Amino acid sequence: MTMEQLSEWQKLPIMELRREELSNIEEIVIDSTKSRKQRVQSFLEQVKNPFAQNVGEYILQIGYLEGTEETLDDRMVLLVRKQTTIL
Repeated sequence: MTMEQLSEWQKLPIMELRREELSNIEEIVIDSTKSRKQRVQSFLEQVKNPFAQNVGEYILQIGYLEGTEETLDDRMVLLVRKQTTIL
């Protein structure tokens, strides 16, 4: 996997993703006892596109914000807060 491939995959619009070219998230297994580096390497070895996976009947596309101090946990809390105010 090259940096050029990663850059191209990251730029793909979700409507151009093809389900048959994506990994099934349920088949990806990560050993949480390994180091962070080993877990990342294991994930990258198992996925076809690290920015998108099949999740049930949906395609999940993942993006990253550069230059932010927020963690994934911070963003998940924000999502839950938004969901509760909508309901």
